[in-house]
Amino acid sequence: MITIIAVSLLAVIAIVEVHRSYTGLNRTTSRKSHFKRKLEGTKAMIWDLQFKVFKTREIREDIRQEYDQMKSRIDALDTQIKNWPSDQPEAERKAKEDQKVLAERDAERFLLQMKMLDEEVEGAKPTAENPDGKVGIVNQIDSLRELEGMLKDYIKEL
Repeated sequence: MITIIAVSLLAVIAIVEVHRSYTGLNRTTSRKSHFKRKLEGTKAMIWDLQFKVFKTREIREDIRQEYDQMKSRIDALDTQIKNWPSDQPEAERKAKEDQKVLAERDAERFLLQMKMLDEEVEGAKPTAENPDGKVGIVNQIDSLRELEGMLKDYIKEL
């Protein structure tokens, strides 16, 4: 009895799926509905890029905080090295200088990361080091908004 019910339910599901796929394949789409779907896709892309800008700026802020901590650490090490007491061993002073060099290297790395994230969001104009420049996410959003306006105008004409 249970198998008969299960088989009949599966048969109903199969018939509905065949009907749905048949009507979906033979459905003619109008130009207006096509461009409405394009408009919705454009809006979704804008939302995705806005999310990407938000997360990228959030990551940049974390890196900036690490950079600030590293700069304060460098200042503290620099002060310790300048005010090094003469009765302390010279090897410890050298170790502090090594720590300072490593901290400066890390700070430079953080600075480059922030620059790359800024270029990713805002874009970059062509320079000697980067002759092609870089298109930023903000520029992509602006372009998509222009496209959105064009699609809306075109849909109104249809």
